[in-house]
Amino acid sequence: MQEEIMETCRSKEPADQLIDHIDSYLRDKDNQYAIALEGDWGSGKTRFIEGKLNEYLEKGEYNLVRVSMFGIATADDLYERIVMALVHLSDKGMKAQAAAKTIGGALNGISRALIKRTGLSVNLAVGIQSVACLMLKKKHFLVFDDVERRSKHSDDLALFGTMNDLVERLGLKVMLVSNAWEGSDVQSMREFDRDVREKLIWKVYPFKPCPSALAKEILMGDCRPSEDLDMHSAILAGVEASGCVNARAMIRAHELIRRICSLEVLQNTGIALQNRFYALRDAVHFALLTSMGNAPSMPQNGKPEEWLSPEALEYDRRVSLYEQYSDFSVIGKAFDPSGDVDIEDLEQGFKTYIWKRYPSNRDTLEVREIAKSMRCAYDLDDDNVDGLAQRYYDLVTRAHYSVDCLHDVLEVYYLLSDLKWECPFSQNDFIKYCKKVIDADLDKASELLSGPVFSADERRKRRALAEELERYARTELNKKMSSQLMISEGAEGLTGREIARLLNDAAERDVKVLVNASPRVIVESFCREDAANQEALRKFFVHLHNVWIPGGVPSADLVEWILEIKTALEETNVETKTGSMRRRLFLRNLEELESRFGYPVQK
Repeated sequence: MQEEIMETCRSKEPADQLIDHIDSYLRDKDNQYAIALEGDWGSGKTRFIEGKLNEYLEKGEYNLVRVSMFGIATADDLYERIVMALVHLSDKGMKAQAAAKTIGGALNGISRALIKRTGLSVNLAVGIQSVACLMLKKKHFLVFDDVERRSKHSDDLALFGTMNDLVERLGLKVMLVSNAWEGSDVQSMREFDRDVREKLIWKVYPFKPCPSALAKEILMGDCRPSEDLDMHSAILAGVEASGCVNARAMIRAHELIRRICSLEVLQNTGIALQNRFYALRDAVHFALLTSMGNAPSMPQNGKPEEWLSPEALEYDRRVSLYEQYSDFSVIGKAFDPSGDVDIEDLEQGFKTYIWKRYPSNRDTLEVREIAKSMRCAYDLDDDNVDGLAQRYYDLVTRAHYSVDCLHDVLEVYYLLSDLKWECPFSQNDFIKYCKKVIDADLDKASELLSGPVFSADERRKRRALAEELERYARTELNKKMSSQLMISEGAEGLTGREIARLLNDAAERDVKVLVNASPRVIVESFCREDAANQEALRKFFVHLHNVWIPGGVPSADLVEWILEIKTALEETNVETKTGSMRRRLFLRNLEELESRFGYPVQK
């Protein structure tokens, strides 16, 4: 065989380009050499050979003869596998049948298979090597798969001799398929692997399938069609996120992904399209990670001290991914051998995940999209801006968007104002529409509007509008907290814990609204409750000692409220001994508050 430099193709090649390379090899009638295909375990090499490659070869002059070398130890083992593969090829050619009739009776381990196929019962003493050579023809393309899985005690010298005989003496086209050899693996090659690479194989093609190509082949055959959701794109996004190029993992996850794609929640156009897309992408991502044995887990080591270091960022990424995966717990359960996940479980699990991770409604997403486009208004024509403006004004008047994007709403409002765009409503109406959004989530609105995003605007008019909305949110929130604390004297059913929670929520917003809670109800609840509820109430007043008070001076009403609670508690008794002890502690806590607040108070 003429000397050639072995060519190693390192670039990632799609299946059709790989087939082109193999076709070029098969059409090379002038040189006698073998080629190799190497890829990671589970990457789909055998699937490619028996599928796309075989389909392509059926259209031409070559017949694919795939021979697994799993467990092979001797040259006779290899020849026997070749003959069996040829038998199962169902070759109807007259010459092949004639050869089979002549040699059928001499085949030891495989004679019965040949006799069954040819219908003859002859008994000629012919060696297995001779049988194989008689049956093999130039049109046979021999593909030896699972090369690395041959017997640990194989006669590598004899096997190499067989390969060399097939290529050089018989002039056959041969491809050897194995797992990829990388790094230190190359140094530990066995004799056969080393010899064929050095003396027989001229070209080594890496099998690195594109994730999207594998997904299209394995995962997308039976997706339920959707009115508006591009499921194929969502699946591809999930595959790309997982980095999965393992065909076995995809096949293992296929049934679960098929069931997820059939869920009714994905057909629900009442849920924003973007949210359904992202949730399906995440489901595919987590299903493939779990199928590959790489389900997200909490990092075992603590977070690195250097918080902007690559290690710290990777730690945060892993924690975030684990938390997200935990919110989609039905995925992991579906792969658990003891898990029993039916379609109702998947439906509910998907809904829970989408509500938690992607809660924004359509109007919210559209507002954000418009704001993003308007920030680049200098790239837009008037017609483009007009289309965005009309959509924006409609969204503002509906007031169904989330308070989270209130800053985007204000930003677009002023951008359009700066462009002198005609607004269909007045600024007072605009404020009214914003207040409707604030009313839907007073807690979050109060927190956001008091933050730096709104207060940092350099233009006074813009700050003034944001401050007006912030005052409105704070006032309405105080009213809400006050109404919650207006507990009637005869109120029953509220536990000490529940009252303490209401008091704590109110104190975090504005301590002045605490006075709306009836001192008599607080004391009566304390006296009738068990130890845990008594302690919950008492500890709130311990906490109140450290609560910041605007101006540093309590109002007269707040001081009077504390004194009323203390007086009411002094006039009551608790029947249990430990309850009496907690009553004395409670009184002491109130006295400490009285001492703290016993300075000049605000009127």
